[in-house]
Amino acid sequence: IDIVIGTNSKNAPLWSMTGNAIHSARENAGIKIGQIVIIEECLYAREHPGTKTLYYDFEFNYNKCLNLGFSVCKSKYVAFCNNDLHFEQNWARNAIYAMETHDFLSVSPTSKHIFGGLKVGWEVGKQLLGWCIIIDRIVMEMIGGFDDPVNFWYSDDVYAEQLKAAGIKHALVGNSRVRHFTS
Repeated sequence: IDIVIGTNSKNAPLWSMTGNAIHSARENAGIKIGQIVIIEECLYAREHPGTKTLYYDFEFNYNKCLNLGFSVCKSKYVAFCNNDLHFEQNWARNAIYAMETHDFLSVSPTSKHIFGGLKVGWEVGKQLLGWCIIIDRIVMEMIGGFDDPVNFWYSDDVYAEQLKAAGIKHALVGNSRVRHFTS
């Protein structure tokens, strides 16, 4: 699995937050991590060790940043993530297991320890959690990349509509847990 993380490390606390997300993603994946791609808005931010950092100078657009990150990914699975996350034990292993055993091409981990199964659907904030989406790379071929008609808010709604239009099922995976700090 490759991981794409969008960030704007304009100060030390934000840079550290991204570092914490990177560390917990690596340590708790339960499987081999391919590469971690940081999409960095702050042109003077230093790179995080062991990552590939792509700096951009266009006006911020969340989905455009995700597309940029995907352009250098090579793994079968790709996680698109915010930088304000803490990844819990076996988050990637459990998500990919659910994808492979239930024929899902797109899933989100849950942030709460309230259930262990799957919740199928495209409802943003319920089954589709835009702060962490894990896909099989074929999804990008099927939808033509993330549409980018909005800059930030509703980017996940745009993705949900793309999944619906392509007939791609999405699920919330109850035993894949990633805490979102909503900073």
